[in-house]
Order: sequence, then structure tokens, then C-alpha cells
Amino acid sequence: MDLLSKLEKMKILAFKDVEYQKPASPTSWPVLVNPESYAMEYTIEYNTDTAQGNDGTAARYTRHNPEEFSCDLWFDNTGILDGQPRSDIYTEMDDFRKFLLDIESDTHEPRHFMIVWGKMLFKGRITGLQIQYKLFKPDGTPIRAMVTVSFKGSFDDVLRLAKANLLSPDLTHLRVVKAGDTLPNLCAEQYGSVAYTTQVARINGLASFRQLTVGAELYFPPLKTS
Repeated sequence: MDLLSKLEKMKILAFKDVEYQKPASPTSWPVLVNPESYAMEYTIEYNTDTAQGNDGTAARYTRHNPEEFSCDLWFDNTGILDGQPRSDIYTEMDDFRKFLLDIESDTHEPRHFMIVWGKMLFKGRITGLQIQYKLFKPDGTPIRAMVTVSFKGSFDDVLRLAKANLLSPDLTHLRVVKAGDTLPNLCAEQYGSVAYTTQVARINGLASFRQLTVGAELYFPPLKTS
């Protein structure tokens, strides 16, 4: 192992859109100290409802939930981490909180985040932020803090089903685009309405639903049509 190689720091990148194409402002947060560890949680949902008159309970598969990521990050205002001492740690904590929790003015939603560290890449949205102040001056002013952050992965149901190899005609319909097909017309055939055109376009990663490629395969997942 090359001990002189440059230490790679964790990066937290912020985006306005679920496609991760429009960087937010600020675009990233500098992680000064890499976490000692991080956790990835994977869960599966089952339906255990029992039919009337049946005493037995069978766990029936419902779906794979999005992955969840969490880690602890350290902050210090003495300058020992970056050589830039600050008067207090409150301003940095407030800026970090805004970076993770603020609502984007043009989308009216929280940001999407990409966490990159070595070979680990996680995409998701913030679900939790906890700040613990750990070290104090004699007057009670905190100079060090540990921040626990948690994120939920951004994956469409159809992608989770594909990962689990559970796509079938009963769950998701696959259509091959023919000459003259349009996405609104295909949605009308599948769901009886064109109202789901934008949602189907997003699930299939289409930049525009106005021009379809003949021979392309499109997924039409089960959607609530009420």
C-alpha cells in the first residue's frame, strides 16, 4: 500500500433533479474528516394480512425498499482540521443544515444528493440530521460537533423489481415501440388515460416522450389509476 498516496475525501454533491443533471447551489459540501464507518441498510416489505376466516399468516412479497445510507461526520472550529480556526461552530452547523434540508425555490422540493467515496456511490435524499455538540469552551460555547446523517435511496419501483428479477407480465408490462406509436397513446392503451405519460417517461429514463425510437423497449409498471 502506498502510504504517500493522496487521501481521498468523501464528497456530498447536491442536485435539483432526480436525474442528477442540474447541480444545486452550493454544489457540494467539503467533508474535512472521512467517517470512521458508514452503514447501508436493505429491507424488504411483506404483506402479512390474514384473510377473514383464516388463522394462518403467510408473508407475501410486496417490494424491495430503497437502500438507506447513514454515517457520522465530525466538525471542529479550532482549525485543527483545515488550518482555518473559526469563532464558533454554530455558523458551520447552520450552513450544513441548510445545504441538506433547504427547499429548492424552483422545484419546491428538497435536494437530491450523490455521496461519493472511493468505489462507493450512493444516490438519495436526506431523511435525518442529528447534531451532537461534543467539546466546549469554559463559557459553554461548543467547538466540536458530530453530525449523524441518513439518506434514503432514489430508485423507482420498477427498478427495484428488476434488481430482484421479479418483472413479469403480472407486475410490469413490456412494450416494443412500433412505427407510429406515441407514449400518450401507449399509456392510454395500458392505463386508459394519458395522465401517466410523464411518470412513465421518467421511469424509462426518456428525456422527451414526443419522439420514440422504433424497436425500443418501454416498461409500463402497475400504477394507481384512481
